[in-house]
Amino acid sequence: MADPTSTKTGVRKLNLPPLDPLEIKELKLSHGQGRGQLNLTLRDVKLQGLKDAYMLNFSHDINKSLASFLLTVPQLKLLGTYNILGHILLLPIKGTGNINITLVDTKCMVSYHFTIEKINGVDHALLTSAIIHLDPKRMYIYLENLFNGNKHLDDEMNKILNENWKEVFDEITPQIIASFAEVFTEMLNDVSKQIPIDVLIPETLS
Repeated sequence: MADPTSTKTGVRKLNLPPLDPLEIKELKLSHGQGRGQLNLTLRDVKLQGLKDAYMLNFSHDINKSLASFLLTVPQLKLLGTYNILGHILLLPIKGTGNINITLVDTKCMVSYHFTIEKINGVDHALLTSAIIHLDPKRMYIYLENLFNGNKHLDDEMNKILNENWKEVFDEITPQIIASFAEVFTEMLNDVSKQIPIDVLIPETLS
């Protein structure tokens, strides 16, 4: 696993950008119909906290072209701006402003498939797909400026979201996580194209 300094600043030789914060310009989420419909746009998203992650285990099966690793992250924070319209927990919600989603003591399981391709005659492992599963012990969420800045409705809705954080997490995060999985796949492939598989995963030589 990269040292914390590399996680913060990136690795220039490998074209690996900084991982903390990990930035995405825009995410658009839309799901459900009727009273279950929700449209959420996040902009200037920053994911903070990966610098403090540590790996619990790593496994791979070269024959099945499959690998996975488990991380634990003390505090994973998503910051940015949002625009939301629709329903959460079947309650109407609308607003535009700043968003803060904080996950506490999160186990992060990453599994991915890869193919082995030759680049300049050398084998490299390139990811074809990645799945990220997050299991936090707690989530805190704050949406600023809900309902045109009506403080009473703003406070009540944020209170409801936090009291029912597990349901909210299950409802709004799958598409966010999938978007970050795409970013991770692109970033890791940039690295994999420059590091042969026998260096990236030395056990493949045994």
